[in-house]
Amino acid sequence: MNMVDRSKPLDVLNKSLKSSVIVKLRGGREFRGVLDGYDLHMNLVLSIAEELGEDMSVTNVMGEILVRGDNVVYISPTELKEQETSKGEAKTKEHGEKEPW
Repeated sequence: MNMVDRSKPLDVLNKSLKSSVIVKLRGGREFRGVLDGYDLHMNLVLSIAEELGEDMSVTNVMGEILVRGDNVVYISPTELKEQETSKGEAKTKEHGEKEPW
């Protein structure tokens, strides 16, 4: 795989726009919500945000929040978009590859 084909971190974030993500922050707090926007500093805007407990249960419904990028440990997509799912299935069948995520 050459450098042109590799995904970059902001490419992954861009693919996750308008879909559900889990964000872990320094200090251990985790939030789940729809990624509505981000910038180069990884400041995030989440809508329908919920704070999650250690067992992944909802402990607090937050609504719309802004997460400062220097507190972000990771951002993880929680589900594939419909387009990505159909592409992944085709790729899996053709090349025997596992689905992304």
